[in-house]
Amino acid sequence: MPSQTPHPASVRTGSRKSLWVALQVVLTLAAFGYLLSITDVQALRDTLRDTSPWRLPLALITLVGVLLLAAWRWRLLLGAYGAQARPPLLRLFRLQVIGLFYNMMPGAVGGDVVRGLVTRNAFGGRNISAGLAIVLIERVLGLLGLVLLLCTVLFLHPIAKLQLPPSALLLLGLAGLGTLVAIAASRRLANFLPKRLALLALSLPELCSIGRLSGALLVSFVNQVLIGVVGHELIAPLSPQVSLWDSLVLSPLSFATIFFPLTV
Repeated sequence: MPSQTPHPASVRTGSRKSLWVALQVVLTLAAFGYLLSITDVQALRDTLRDTSPWRLPLALITLVGVLLLAAWRWRLLLGAYGAQARPPLLRLFRLQVIGLFYNMMPGAVGGDVVRGLVTRNAFGGRNISAGLAIVLIERVLGLLGLVLLLCTVLFLHPIAKLQLPPSALLLLGLAGLGTLVAIAASRRLANFLPKRLALLALSLPELCSIGRLSGALLVSFVNQVLIGVVGHELIAPLSPQVSLWDSLVLSPLSFATIFFPLTV
């Protein structure tokens, strides 16, 4: 029986897949190498040796909870803005882990690009503006959740040395709410905008469920609380004088800085 010659298209597809896998491996190893190069390995080893054995597993479990909540918020937002297809929660969780990893790299936007492309597919695969808008809204909700947490904790437990005036929190909150309102009203304002801006406004997703958007905001608040808990579990062995109340403010603030573009 004569052997079948592979179709050229199949060969090209297989070559592209192999090249893509090789590129992923190289980039991932390079990313780990970069992180290792900026880590004091000896200090890390000493800290782990002197730390209670339950602290690191508890911090990792809590971090998994943070990422699960982030995936749930993502799914709530897709529903709130009328996505045609919402990926399963576990797939969003996996993509959230990948996105977080690449957000840790210089630039802090690699993970957003990944999540923006996936979100575009949820809107039919044609509207990149909708995908990027959902990523922006997700970040805005994270900011609002942070502001709510800071206001709550600082009201109950003021930190004297923290130079964070109430006016700054107010401005951050208003900026976040203004962004949400602007995106929600973009389609209605399209007729009053120049042509190019009108086309952009019409491509943005339409808010279909205020309830799901409110649920996503609540998830963001809980998410910020868990980030504070993770930070406390990691910092407590090094600085026992730092209380959990302090960590609920300082850890989310520190973590939030990596999500500004061009920072790491």
